[in-house]
Amino acid sequence: MSFISKLGKGLKGAVNAVKSDEYQVNNVKAKCIHCGHHHFELGQAQLNTAGMTFLNLDWANDSASLLSCKKCGFIMWFTVEPKKTV
Repeated sequence: MSFISKLGKGLKGAVNAVKSDEYQVNNVKAKCIHCGHHHFELGQAQLNTAGMTFLNLDWANDSASLLSCKKCGFIMWFTVEPKKTV
């Protein structure tokens, strides 16, 4: 394998690594509604309710997926799990 082909493969891998933090929700690419950036950190949050907390059953509540923008920090909440784009 020549140096040029190895360099090309390395650059392609670097581009794929940068894109590995892009997500889509319901087949729509996620875009920060504040700054328009496309790179996010994925997280989870518990959706607590007063009744379940009173009964000490917080673990039974639903959870939401969070996408936190890597540029401005804006957090978007989703009830479906975002999928990484390829």
